[in-house]
Amino acid sequence: MAAALGTWSALTQSKPKRIEGHTSNTETPILYSMFIKGTVGETTEAGDTYIIPHKFTNVTFIATSPISAVGATALYGNGTTEGANIADAATVAGPTQITTVATAGASTVVLTSGSAINDVYNGCFIELRFSSGNSQVVKVLDYVGATTTATLAEPLAESIAATGTYYVIRGTLLTILSVAVTPKIGFEVTGSFE
Repeated sequence: MAAALGTWSALTQSKPKRIEGHTSNTETPILYSMFIKGTVGETTEAGDTYIIPHKFTNVTFIATSPISAVGATALYGNGTTEGANIADAATVAGPTQITTVATAGASTVVLTSGSAINDVYNGCFIELRFSSGNSQVVKVLDYVGATTTATLAEPLAESIAATGTYYVIRGTLLTILSVAVTPKIGFEVTGSFE
């Protein structure tokens, strides 16, 4: 496989948990943490990129480590060169205007200019910004690249017209810098919401 955007074969996430000591709005920002565990879907090559899905709009830091012996040595090379690079970002796509109409209560949405790779947004949180000015943040349960259709964990709160609604995919990009064989990787992501 050439260096490309890849998918997880397994992915689990905790809900964001408020970090002790950040208990009021006077402490800016209030920080949260969530733990993500992923198993890459195939043997990686240097340059392969994966989405670390999270709910934060502002990421403070991400700690990553192999949690499986499989591929861990290869991932971290000789032990002195870090084998994973994490981009400093809280979105991986958007804002992009949605051009396919959908009604309130629908469980799917067509993501204009979405990735052609099946399941690549699975587990990610999508922020929908409706023409009314309201927004909804909802988890993507499944994604079909051929139709760029995302199945949502919750129904659409409002209808989507052909213009005026935008989406943002929240997450951070992880690039593998050296070859690894389907490693399991754990991420502790700390950040805040808007």
